[in-house]
Amino acid sequence: MQILSSPELRSLDELTVHTEGISSLELMERASKAFTNAFIKLYRPKDGPVLILCGNGNNGGDGLAVARMLAGLNFKVHVLVLGGSRSPDNNTNLTRARQQGFPINLLEEHHKLPTPAPGVILIDALLGTGLSRPLSGFLEQVVKFYSQVEGLTRIALDLPSGMLADEPSTGTIMQADRTLSLGYPKAALFAPENAPFFGEVTIVPFALHGPAAVRHLRPEGYSAPDVLLDAATVSRLIKPRRANDHKGTFGHALLVAGSFGKMGAAVLAARAVLRSGAGLVTAHVPRSGYEIMQIAFPEAMCTVDAHRYHATEVGDVNPYATIGIGPGLGTKNLTVKLLSNLLKRYDRPMVLDADALNILGQHQELFDEVPKGSILTPHPKEFQRLFGDTTDSFARWQVQREMAVHWGIYIVLKTGYTTIATPEGKIYANPTGNPGMGTAGTGDVLTGLLTGLLAQGYDSKSACLLGVYLHGLAGDLAAEDGTQQFLIAEDVINNLGAAYRELQRQV
Repeated sequence: MQILSSPELRSLDELTVHTEGISSLELMERASKAFTNAFIKLYRPKDGPVLILCGNGNNGGDGLAVARMLAGLNFKVHVLVLGGSRSPDNNTNLTRARQQGFPINLLEEHHKLPTPAPGVILIDALLGTGLSRPLSGFLEQVVKFYSQVEGLTRIALDLPSGMLADEPSTGTIMQADRTLSLGYPKAALFAPENAPFFGEVTIVPFALHGPAAVRHLRPEGYSAPDVLLDAATVSRLIKPRRANDHKGTFGHALLVAGSFGKMGAAVLAARAVLRSGAGLVTAHVPRSGYEIMQIAFPEAMCTVDAHRYHATEVGDVNPYATIGIGPGLGTKNLTVKLLSNLLKRYDRPMVLDADALNILGQHQELFDEVPKGSILTPHPKEFQRLFGDTTDSFARWQVQREMAVHWGIYIVLKTGYTTIATPEGKIYANPTGNPGMGTAGTGDVLTGLLTGLLAQGYDSKSACLLGVYLHGLAGDLAAEDGTQQFLIAEDVINNLGAAYRELQRQV
């Protein structure tokens, strides 16, 4: 699903109106009905009265239409509308709402703002995506007040008021418990710093003209993700298996991982290599890690380093379809030399994570040796060590995009919505995964999964899209079986089969 900027969203509305021969009011009705349908899947009239805050633009018009629809479904509805001049469609919906008879009161400056009782469901329909600067004046006062009233459930219609859709947001923002975002996703939804304002996010589609027609309207310098991955798209990437396939068909991966005290990372990554579907994995480990790997994961083969505690030298790498390197590796000088030597001797795409990235950050000259098409999987701190400080997610996405293009690599930035930047300059956002995966070892699992997919012959882009989506989906399934708090990295590995099965149902 395309992620659209505010200008693209406005143009898409206009294009839909023109192409389908409908009025903007009819399109507003369509969007409001989609929101209402999503809302009533979550709440019933018995869950409490509904208070809708309506601005005087089109988002407020949506709110007024939603109020009318919810009242018709036996919800107890009360509307508070901002005073001042209104958009034509907002004004029409205000007239229609008044005819239905539920209470509608004006919010006016210098008047005391009414305090809702605990248990009220508040729908924020003040601003939506039309904001271009931080809130100020009376509107800021309204948003601040209703963000602080205790005992409310706050639902944002499209975006929380005060949130900018396409750039960093500052100042006062409505604190929503849930966001039902209409139509196509907005970039702001994927910025980690915005997460506290959204609560749980649901994209609520409704019929619009195809987004390709407005792509040329993207603002100059727009840096945010381009596409939100979905199951239907990712499922088509899965390679079919044939009756006579065997372990040699599915590839042999080399995993260079582990050091004294950090062999768990190597074990988790090795397990994920084979759980991805790869045929063989050889783990290169220090001598102190040999027994650990052989006992913990007998399916893995091992090559053993001369050093007792660290990996320092890898032998012939030609037999391997790909290499994954970094989990638990350490950053000792001998390991730095190992990575440098390995990069010089191997020219196929590989996966670099964890300490391999930390070494790259300390020795930037090694970037010249990283094979084209390789996959780097930093979390935000590792990203900072690699590419420097950034002020916000939008700036970081821009750097992620530029570095992927410059070095001809894939950069998987691990956040709540993990993003994947390609050498062609495109960024994909991943919707799967949950906060329970913020635990030791889940990144090592992703490294193994990506390595295993490369070993099976997936190209780097397909490995990234499929691997990141599967990894998050396995985490979601693990959280369903237990809870997010209960989840550990092995649970992600153990649910990879179920994640594959879930995706294959989409084919």
